[in-house]
Amino acid sequence: MKKKILAISAVLGIAALVLSMGTLAYFTDTDSEKNTFTIGNVKIDLIESQLHRVNAGVANGATSTSPLWTPGQTMSGTEANTPDKANSSWAGQYFSDEQIKADADTYKATDGYYETNATNMVPGSSVRKAPYVINTGKNAAYIRVRALIPKTLFAVIDNGPSMWTSTALRDGVKSKAVDWYNANNYAGSNVTKKVGDIEYYVFDFTYDKPLEPGAMTFWNAWGNIAIDKKATSEDLKNVDSFDVIFEADAIQATGFTNAEDAFAAFDAQS
Repeated sequence: MKKKILAISAVLGIAALVLSMGTLAYFTDTDSEKNTFTIGNVKIDLIESQLHRVNAGVANGATSTSPLWTPGQTMSGTEANTPDKANSSWAGQYFSDEQIKADADTYKATDGYYETNATNMVPGSSVRKAPYVINTGKNAAYIRVRALIPKTLFAVIDNGPSMWTSTALRDGVKSKAVDWYNANNYAGSNVTKKVGDIEYYVFDFTYDKPLEPGAMTFWNAWGNIAIDKKATSEDLKNVDSFDVIFEADAIQATGFTNAEDAFAAFDAQS
């Protein structure tokens, strides 16, 4: 009997050992995925050039009396070298992004185009001034350009619709100030801004479509600054010089359905 009890105890002991070993014999595995989230940004570069995107619509080799025409320049824009061309319905010849950027690099150089033409202006003088915006950030952004024109000199330097690019306003660029100007007998702008002691009319130009990273606006919203050929000495009395200011705003495209809503939010937080 004693031997039977010992035998049973031995069997139970072996069974317990087998069960204990069984708990250590599961198949196991562990895996993980690291998720890295990067932060985007909105960053732009505002450049100025003498090159109107479509050279005032004049074909290569032709001549023109338009103040927006740049002589001696051959337009070489294609969809390949002008990425934002896809955002425009323009079908004619135009300057490429690279041509405009190269011109912008020397536009304000000593003895360059701007210094030569913006110095000692007289009635009838005109300076080509075409602003463009490059998206140098990581995210698509809505773009707005603003031109600030001295209020007291507006009638003297106002060239009417030739100041801004009328084609742009038919091709994806909106301006509340220009709409107001046209509806109110060309009486400047209904928006003003004071910079130092000078009050300026503000002309806004908002691009409908977001500008992708690395892309440049196709249209220059503005064309030139001129002294009216009918301006008199009295009109320019005590005026040694005047400033015209261009500003550019950008806001992320994500989270907004259109540019108008985006800049409503921009202005609300400014």
